[in-house]
Amino acid sequence: MTTIMIVEDEKNIRMSVRMLLQKKGFSVIETDNGVDAVKLAQDKLPQLILLDILIPKMDGYLVCEAIRQNPLTKRIPVVFMSAKSQQEDQRRARELGGSDFITKPFTTTDLLECIQKNLGGERP
Repeated sequence: MTTIMIVEDEKNIRMSVRMLLQKKGFSVIETDNGVDAVKLAQDKLPQLILLDILIPKMDGYLVCEAIRQNPLTKRIPVVFMSAKSQQEDQRRARELGGSDFITKPFTTTDLLECIQKNLGGERP
């Protein structure tokens, strides 16, 4: 089963995304902060990470950088999902190794298409 990690501090967004992904057959792990995200990524090795930028303890940029520096996690696709939609935010996310960027608010269709694209068409 394909596992997706959600890193999002807004409880309602995290819950909505989790419910959508579980309904589509994905296994989901989640956290609300950057420090736990880095540890969970290493311990659980999800197939994809959905990562907010503005999260407690360690922002999403630093989380992505840490994930890319770890040999165990460096190949996991990281999709930034953020309300920070400026070109500069997207450029920085890609420079740090982000695989994709989806702007909040997003539709469930857009999110699922982005996930499928970054999983290489892989299904749950």
